[in-house]
Order: sequence, then structure tokens, then C-alpha cells
Amino acid sequence: MSAELSLQGALYAALRAVPALMAPPLSGRILDRVEQDQPRPYLHLRSFQAVDDGADGLDGIEIFADLDIWSEGVGKPEASGLAGLVRDALHERSLTLSAPWALVEIAHRDTTIDDSGGRLVRARMTFRALVERVP
Repeated sequence: MSAELSLQGALYAALRAVPALMAPPLSGRILDRVEQDQPRPYLHLRSFQAVDDGADGLDGIEIFADLDIWSEGVGKPEASGLAGLVRDALHERSLTLSAPWALVEIAHRDTTIDDSGGRLVRARMTFRALVERVP
């Protein structure tokens, strides 16, 4: 299994363990693939970028995980509130990855909340994780 897929599974499990994300308004809509008519709000596990980080003999990979929250709520409060829940669920947490990978650390990098002048609001979040291959 790739490090990215292992991290994605751990993120999914950690987010689904948060009762507030399983309740309205998000209602557990944590997706890695979004259909065109997907009800909002939802959290999209949008992309994972892996960068080799084999420093000091560590068989490590640095992964940047981009997550998007899409909302139709009036203004930015719904998207902002959900982004805060996601950050709290993942930032500097201990996550269990599938073998042969182990999490060294994960940290929230940034969140940008924007609307493009339309009715949709997006909270774009980036997390940086360092994972290592374990025997």
C-alpha cells in the first residue's frame, strides 16, 4: 500500500470518529470522490502530494494532504466551523496508518476560506504529514 493511501485511510478514520462531523450539517459526508449532484456541505479529501524525505537514514515520505469543505451556508460561518473541527481532529494527533507505514507527525499548515462571489463557500485546508516505512 502506498504511503498516501495509508495516510488517507487514517485521516478518514480520524474524521469519522468525531461525533460533530458525523452529525448535521456535515452528516458524515467525507469523500474522496465527489459526484456532480453531491449534497453540501461535504468534506473532500482532494489531493495527496508525496515528497521523498529520506534524510538521516530514515525511509520517510513527506505528504501534503489537501482537504476542501464545500458549503452553501450563508456567509462563511458553516465552512469555518467545520474547518475548525477538522483541524482539531487532525493537527498534531496520533494516527494509525496501515502497514508498512507509521506516522511521525501531522500538522495543519493553512486554511483559506473563500467564496467566488457565488453561493458556494470553500474552506481549503492543507496538512503536512511525515510518515516512515517500518519493518
